[in-house]
Amino acid sequence: MYIGLSLSDPHPDTASDGNKIRTLSATRFAGRYRLVDFMLSNMVNSKINTIGMILNSHFQSLISHIGMGKEWDLARKTGGVTFFPPYLADERQSVNSENDGPLQRAVEYIMGASEEYIVLVDSSIVYNMDYRTAIEAHRKSGADVTAIYTKKRITPNMRENAVIFDITEDGRVFGVNRAPYSSDKLNISLGAYIMRKGYFIQLTSGEKNCGMLRFSRVLLSQALSRLNVLAYEYEGYCALISSVETFYQCNMEMLDIRNRNALFDYEKRRIFTSLRDSLPTKYGINAQVNNAMIADGCQIEGTVINSIICRNVRIKEGAVVKNSILQDDTIIEKTAMLDSVVTDRGVIISEHRSLMGDVSYPVYVDRYRII
Repeated sequence: MYIGLSLSDPHPDTASDGNKIRTLSATRFAGRYRLVDFMLSNMVNSKINTIGMILNSHFQSLISHIGMGKEWDLARKTGGVTFFPPYLADERQSVNSENDGPLQRAVEYIMGASEEYIVLVDSSIVYNMDYRTAIEAHRKSGADVTAIYTKKRITPNMRENAVIFDITEDGRVFGVNRAPYSSDKLNISLGAYIMRKGYFIQLTSGEKNCGMLRFSRVLLSQALSRLNVLAYEYEGYCALISSVETFYQCNMEMLDIRNRNALFDYEKRRIFTSLRDSLPTKYGINAQVNNAMIADGCQIEGTVINSIICRNVRIKEGAVVKNSILQDDTIIEKTAMLDSVVTDRGVIISEHRSLMGDVSYPVYVDRYRII
């Protein structure tokens, strides 16, 4: 009865995007996951098994990660996951052709689907939610659109890409705004909306492609006077990632066991990801580890403090890693020292090198760099 549709934004300045090598939703989170894993897992855990993904540029890493969707039980004859990447249907067409936009191809797909409702989500926001409670509230309320939000204080790094709802006492959304400078909790959109598919088609009419920011701040905002948009509050943990700083900040929050327990509900709503056949992590006799998340396949011979280590990372004897995030296949050679550093995939830090950033401004090392 419900079709899931993912609509995210391109963020060329985000962590793990480097030289635009991958879309934001393919970015790593908490060591072994990617941002898109949370959207897919939320859908599957809510019994939504027909999912469409409207892609931006640099999407190959995302498609390679999801594949046929086997880990999410989406490799099926009916339903499953369908990708809508940007491309020209015919090289003789102009770039202004209506067929160029992946959004319009998704609309055609939706029009032919038997499902009545759409759950529209942003695949780059991290949270763990069963949409069925929000769907039931939507049906009972008689709303045209239900907008899911959370109350949260935001940091200055989150302001630019945060969407703020103005909500009446009876729960109706009457304004969609940018985030003000405030230390108070704000009504922050999770980029998740429930509606009949006809409303989505109506809202996106004439749009060849748009991200979630445009959908929220422009298309939905302009329709508030003619649509009944009600708000539904999500009270769990969430992470809004849109830059190197927010990527670092939200990942480091996972070192707090309270945040981990709030996000990962292993008994009721598991978060699934693609599997890799790796050996267990090996710790050397002189290894020292304190308050760290370390994925499988690693070799730890040096010191790791307050850090997140992704798969197949090697930290050699004498090396010290503090307050850092090391992504897949990173190698830290002997006596190297890192503090407040984010490395992308395949980085090598040579012997005797030292890199130091700050928790408010971490150093980012691009993919496959040797320093």
